[in-house]
Amino acid sequence: MRYPALILALLILCCVQMAAHPPVALVVDDHNNVYFSAWGGTWKLDSNGVRSQFSLSDSHFMALDTVGRFATARLEDALRISPNGSKPVLFLFTKTPSTFHPDGDLYVAPWSIGRIRVERVKPDGSKKTFADVAIDPRIARKPGRHEGGLIAIAAGPKGLYVSDGASIWTIDARGNISPFALTVAVPNCAADLPAELPQPHIRSMSIDPNGNVYAAATGCRATLRIAPSGQLTVVLRAESPWSPTGVAISIGGLYVMEWDNTLAEYPADGRPRIRKWTFDGKISTLTVMNKGTRVNPRQP
Repeated sequence: MRYPALILALLILCCVQMAAHPPVALVVDDHNNVYFSAWGGTWKLDSNGVRSQFSLSDSHFMALDTVGRFATARLEDALRISPNGSKPVLFLFTKTPSTFHPDGDLYVAPWSIGRIRVERVKPDGSKKTFADVAIDPRIARKPGRHEGGLIAIAAGPKGLYVSDGASIWTIDARGNISPFALTVAVPNCAADLPAELPQPHIRSMSIDPNGNVYAAATGCRATLRIAPSGQLTVVLRAESPWSPTGVAISIGGLYVMEWDNTLAEYPADGRPRIRKWTFDGKISTLTVMNKGTRVNPRQP
């Protein structure tokens, strides 16, 4: 009779480990509704700034299907949290950075140490390798807490944009890989973050129609805009202890999720806030979450 309790304990431990470290899950739809994951749930901020709980499930990564091709899809290692057949379609991913492309398909970046590896996923769940090449060791990022393969992916006018945390590449419709920014040097990068957190440690990207890359440089407490010409601008800095983990661009501006502990392992360790940066430089804080507890992670 002890086995069920043991299995339950192992499942709880597994889920806690999978949820470790603050999520980067942040998306915005065509109506400026913002969705983000925090401990114990996924939340929605409508265009008026009203916050409500969208789902009891949370995860590290999130992707938004605005076209609706995946409205009834059931995918491996993913959870659809929007109602069956509704649009837009929200998916949570525990293991892989993911994005929907304007071509209607889903692209995921499975962890592959030292490689730029991306898979293309169809609505029926079938997947195929889209790109898979080794990262040139001369430009590969230095060893760090998250050293390895890709940790961020986004869709834009040139196709896909991927990052290992220090460099950014583009992948065109044929799977050809080109450098976008091999060295991302952030001016006045914060020096008070944990030593095991590499700099700049880009954890999330979002691309505007002009091909500008907006990036959450977690290791520098900075949100960046990198133009196709290579010009880098810091559009938003976070004061200690906050640091960005997720970004999402829309016609209404740039939405940024920041955490007050970027290495948080448990709900009591950290909390997020959502800020908005508009194209005229105005900054506003839309919501600040409370810290949860191990017993009750769903503190609003």
